[in-house]
Amino acid sequence: MPSLKAPQVLLFGAVLAFGFFLALFPFFPKQLEIDEGDIATRDLVSPRDETFVSTVLTEQAMDLAALAVPDVLVADPNVAPSQLAKLDESAAAISEIRQDDDLDEASMRQALLAIVSRDGTDTILILSDERWQRVVVAAGQVLGGVLAGSITPGGEELVREELLQKIATDLTADEANVVADLASPLVVPTLVVDAEGTDAAREVARQSVEPQFQTVFRNDVIVSDGQRIDPTAVEVLEEVGLLSPRVEWENLAAAALIAVLAAITLALYVRRFPIPGVVTTRNLVLLAIFIAVPVLIAKLHLSLVLPDDSRRFIAYFLPLAAVPMLISTLLGARLAIVVGLMQAALMMFAVISLPDLSLVETIQPVDVGRVFLAYGLGAVIGAYAVQRAERANQYAAAGVLVAGVVAGALFATWLLEPERSGIDVVWIIGAASASGLGSGLLTAGGYVGVGALFGVTTRVQLMELAQLNAPLLRQLQDEAPGTFHHSIIVGNLAERAADLIGADPLLVRVGCYYHDLGKIAQPGYYIENQLGGDNPHDGMDPKESARIITQHVTAGMALAERHNLPARVRDFIPEHHGTRLVAYFYRLASQQDPNVDPSFFRYPGPKPQSRETAIVMLADSTEAMVRASEDRSAERIDVIVDEVVSERLAEGELEECDLTLRDITTISASFKQTLRGVYHPRIAYPEPSERERGARLGRFRPGRRVPPLPEAPAPYRSRPPSG
Repeated sequence: MPSLKAPQVLLFGAVLAFGFFLALFPFFPKQLEIDEGDIATRDLVSPRDETFVSTVLTEQAMDLAALAVPDVLVADPNVAPSQLAKLDESAAAISEIRQDDDLDEASMRQALLAIVSRDGTDTILILSDERWQRVVVAAGQVLGGVLAGSITPGGEELVREELLQKIATDLTADEANVVADLASPLVVPTLVVDAEGTDAAREVARQSVEPQFQTVFRNDVIVSDGQRIDPTAVEVLEEVGLLSPRVEWENLAAAALIAVLAAITLALYVRRFPIPGVVTTRNLVLLAIFIAVPVLIAKLHLSLVLPDDSRRFIAYFLPLAAVPMLISTLLGARLAIVVGLMQAALMMFAVISLPDLSLVETIQPVDVGRVFLAYGLGAVIGAYAVQRAERANQYAAAGVLVAGVVAGALFATWLLEPERSGIDVVWIIGAASASGLGSGLLTAGGYVGVGALFGVTTRVQLMELAQLNAPLLRQLQDEAPGTFHHSIIVGNLAERAADLIGADPLLVRVGCYYHDLGKIAQPGYYIENQLGGDNPHDGMDPKESARIITQHVTAGMALAERHNLPARVRDFIPEHHGTRLVAYFYRLASQQDPNVDPSFFRYPGPKPQSRETAIVMLADSTEAMVRASEDRSAERIDVIVDEVVSERLAEGELEECDLTLRDITTISASFKQTLRGVYHPRIAYPEPSERERGARLGRFRPGRRVPPLPEAPAPYRSRPPSG
């Protein structure tokens, strides 16, 4: 099979790398469902070292700095006039009471108690008008002097306590007390808070505060189990990514590197081992998408269900083995195993790098190993189990086998858990069943559609084509019975050899049935269909005979395309002859003209591109040579097989397929054994005795009816007798 071209491989690798990177990119990281004031249900540990400017701590420091700034006070010019006016009002009221002749002493005393103290009332009642006026003047002087100074809010009490010391000394002690009674209530702050000035001063103090840095180290406990979450803890959780996970450039670089390495590995694989049915750019891109998309789905699934603290094993419910199982069924088990292991490795990396896992909890090695073992082993076993599956029960059996392997992997890793319970086993069985049986079901239901998408021949198609009542085979039986019989024998010969070397025996059998399809066009020109009659090639120009013989290849291709035979089956028609000479007619022509051009006598090719078509080439030639030989002894059969194989090797017809020398040796041995069985010698029966002859004649005496022979099956009615 020809190798893929470099641009195709590069495109395949690029699509894979992009798909894998998307799969590993943390699109939907999980975050902690925590709010300020909540109680932590477990220790919340920092996943990394982090130093950051703490908004909470900086704000607290700024608030402290602002609180340290005193209020900005300014003098209120309206305080003194207002308070002195009140003093005048009080003095006038007292004077009016003193001068009211209608009031008796008790009434006066009662009215004065509303303005001054009891002691002051007694003094006022006995003061003369002159001394009263002196008291009033003294009160105004004292109050005015006090209010002329700076009295801060809250400082008025101290001023009141010192008021007596400011009263004029020409007053008696009782008069001084009256002055204090009048002036003391009117002592109020003369300074008021300047709100704007205060705010400005405090803002200056806030802005002068340096940013407050906070450092946490990996594995530091941010919040202990049972502790209430305060604003500082919320900020730290946010900064280390537990509340709002962020993508680190290191994680991106690691994901890109892993994606590229995985893509390169698979691209080199398909370059080194070309895949039948995946030779076009379209199919390569489809294959890359088919491989990458399940990894993306698995990554999203894992990000939603992990960590599995309750051990429900929901992460393993995915029927991911269906992908390698489908690839094994359609494209071969070898590629399927490589893809399955690669997907498992990528999922393992996804588990390691999941932001929600690495930030919420410490990843245990058992978690990583469990993902790889469950999905990797399931993929390998599934790929092997379905590589030759042809019936629904085989896919079901493969699903059961995958389920068993997944269950075994999960159970083995479960035994390593420090805490486990019996109910875990039920979840393990459920997860394994969903994964394995789901994979088998998806493979059985999807391989026809996927095969059609890739244009790959499915085993169902091959089984239908292998039915001897298929329309083309019925036509071959009726119109070229010798060719049909030859095809059946070649199919038996090649099928066993294909099975022994690990090729596709069903494909080989079907290819044998249809490899000489073109002989339907002119069956009488081929020796196996002449049935001992005249040979139309007698007297014909060797070139014309060779043209007719080689024409069965082009006629067969046209017939195969008209009947929509799969491409892999059509390949057998030209490749089973390769570019060999039609030796018989070439040698006849060489006798007539030694300089004859051999290109007129060559089949158009190409040479066999797969192991299957190469096996049919060898089987076709070997069967024809043995049939043509008069000596069919075991020794002669061995010689013929060896000669045919050596001749094809010498001609270079096997150069473009991937048969190994060991394969060729196995094929030769298989051919020899099968042909010995087909052409085994028979024992010569001795002549019957006179008694036996008499007994036979006696059984059919005159008058006794002879039973009729059973009727031949429909496909064989009216067929000319074989040679």
